[in-house]
Amino acid sequence: MLAPEERLVSAQLHRYISNKLYWVLHAARQVGKTTFLQSWMREINEGGEAIACYVSVERCQGIGDADRAMPGIYGAVRKYAKDYGLPIPEIDLSISINILDEVLSRWSELVAPKPLIVLFDEVDVLEGGTMISFLRQLRGGFATRGVGKFPVSIVLVGMRDLKDYITASKDGMAPNPGSPFNIKEDSATLSNFSKRPIRVRLSISKKIRRLCPILAKMM
Repeated sequence: MLAPEERLVSAQLHRYISNKLYWVLHAARQVGKTTFLQSWMREINEGGEAIACYVSVERCQGIGDADRAMPGIYGAVRKYAKDYGLPIPEIDLSISINILDEVLSRWSELVAPKPLIVLFDEVDVLEGGTMISFLRQLRGGFATRGVGKFPVSIVLVGMRDLKDYITASKDGMAPNPGSPFNIKEDSATLSNFSKRPIRVRLSISKKIRRLCPILAKMM
């Protein structure tokens, strides 16, 4: 596998955690965004200094009503946390629209004294009121973020930059300074694959294949 971290452009991963920053990663399909997120999550969790979780919100595609979508986002958070063996709080679904704020606050409290980092993938499938509510709840928790309070770092990942999400959710109107996610630190991307690293990996692969008959005879 080609290490996706090598193709990150304008990203400073350690700074996002140490300085408690929220940021955006956008790139075309099949470039390696999800591979990068899951690889980074494993690296963080294996380091033992923080708890990180990958969460795809793709299940909420096409649901513009926040009251209907927020329980689905909470369901996605629970599913991925359990898939990765991470603790996750149970939330009363009757609170409806504020579910995201509630689960991220209580989740941060649950994993303390370690800080919580959440990697949201497929964010650009959210639309309308769902997108606005999603971003506003993240912004609402940003001011009090910290260990035991709210995720210290969040990344929003999709095919488009954040301003394009907001423009789409506002029927094509450009975002204003009071946009619901004016707290992002950076907009990073993954560059396309280039010939050199592919050539290196292919060369290594050929060497391994040549060694296989020798290794087979030694067994």
